[in-house]
Amino acid sequence: MPILLGLFLFFQCINGFSATAVSFLPFQNLGQDKQLFIDESIIENLDGLTRSLNQPTRYGPNPIFQSVPSRDSTWEAGMLICFTSILFDGEDSIYKMWYSLWGPEDRSMILAYATSLDGIHWKKPSLGIVGYKESKDNNIILVAEGLEIGVFKDLHEVDPGKRYKMLRSGIRASYSADGLHWKDYNQGQKVIFHSPGHDTQPVPYWDGRLGRYVAIIRDRTGMIRDVRKAMVTNPVARKMYRKHWGGVNKDRVPENHSLRRVGQVESDDFVHWTPMRTIVAADGMDPLGRDQFYNMQVLQYEGLRIGLMTVFSYDLERPRGAVQLTYSQDGLNWHRGGNREVFLPLSPYPEDFDWGFVWPVQGPLIVGDEIWIYYVGWNADHNSELSEGVEEITSGIGLSRLRMDGFISIDSDAEGGSLITKPFFLSGENLYINADAGSGAVQVEVLDISGNHVEGLSRNDSDALSVDTTCHHVTWDGKSGLGAVQGKVIRLKFYLAKKARLFSFWIRGD
Repeated sequence: MPILLGLFLFFQCINGFSATAVSFLPFQNLGQDKQLFIDESIIENLDGLTRSLNQPTRYGPNPIFQSVPSRDSTWEAGMLICFTSILFDGEDSIYKMWYSLWGPEDRSMILAYATSLDGIHWKKPSLGIVGYKESKDNNIILVAEGLEIGVFKDLHEVDPGKRYKMLRSGIRASYSADGLHWKDYNQGQKVIFHSPGHDTQPVPYWDGRLGRYVAIIRDRTGMIRDVRKAMVTNPVARKMYRKHWGGVNKDRVPENHSLRRVGQVESDDFVHWTPMRTIVAADGMDPLGRDQFYNMQVLQYEGLRIGLMTVFSYDLERPRGAVQLTYSQDGLNWHRGGNREVFLPLSPYPEDFDWGFVWPVQGPLIVGDEIWIYYVGWNADHNSELSEGVEEITSGIGLSRLRMDGFISIDSDAEGGSLITKPFFLSGENLYINADAGSGAVQVEVLDISGNHVEGLSRNDSDALSVDTTCHHVTWDGKSGLGAVQGKVIRLKFYLAKKARLFSFWIRGD
């Protein structure tokens, strides 16, 4: 037994201990954050249980926002919806959307604006800001060459004139008081550039724990021949690359091109940014041909940053992109989640708007006890090619909804099983869980540092949960009971029976 741990146990046996006094020991202090199971950092042992990725449920009447068909007479007829940002503005009590439109014929890029009271039904206000096709009766904010935009409302900003911030093609930075009328930082010059550029939606946000602005951007600095050599040397992979990314004549070869990876930069002022770091890239665990990481949206959630990343290709014949999970504990170092399985899948039906690929929208929103994940979908593949029998390219914005904390769950089968957490300092008296026990049961036992159950907090004392709830206050013989172990190092042992699912737990002092 390590000397420090031995001394710690000795003094605990004598007269307990102060969590502050022994903070140098290797035990976590969970604080107020929920503990999700997106990784195994809190798990010491699983017995008879499994960690499972859960996919969100598509909203029935998708898409909730449809591109205008080419046969229509309005100014946006035939234009395809591209990169989009959606937020709920708590100050104005309204959902706001900034969506870019691409005109396949004239190659123009337009940034437009829409609002909603419920996040599902959207209106396009006549803004009168930009003249387009001889009229200002439209909802256009900007017309420019390239509008891969990321917009957010900066609640950290003290200057009300700069409350809304945007990164767009280039990468250039802008600010606005109302989200409609924009001014450029840096005299309109690029604030971020790493050759050969960043040709996808930049995702800016304020990270409160880092105390800095963060931007997720595309990294094109790594040549395939250097960072993914098997794409060049493997004949099958090489042929697949040319089929997917070879252009009209299928004449591009992988050794002459870069690999799409995810990069990150940080800033104190939204103008001066750190050098880019590659944070997510294909490695030996990714199948050849599924190597292009297109874009990544970020949800700051319970101390985590959870990324939704579009990955190409999930089709051997066509470049079609579905979404995987990533995550970061510290906002700097990122990891792959969900065993690299598909989190947000493509539609299997070629006529659907989201058959070709899906791009998550910046950013996922917490609505009630759900996480709402908006996404842009096209019915064509990345080469704008349609499936046989489909006549026109269409696009739209869809909505998928996930149970609160529902990314990864701990699941039991009919036999049941248990989960033991790693030891942690207890700094709160009330334990809560998010679990679906509608067909089974969940009980919780408190263990001391030696692994023995604490008197009065054993499984036999635990009041079983047998319903589906996102917030359950755990009790033992009708009492919360954790006051007896306040300030001590404990483990929790969860017992799951008859196909129960555990999504998270947390401890609060209230």
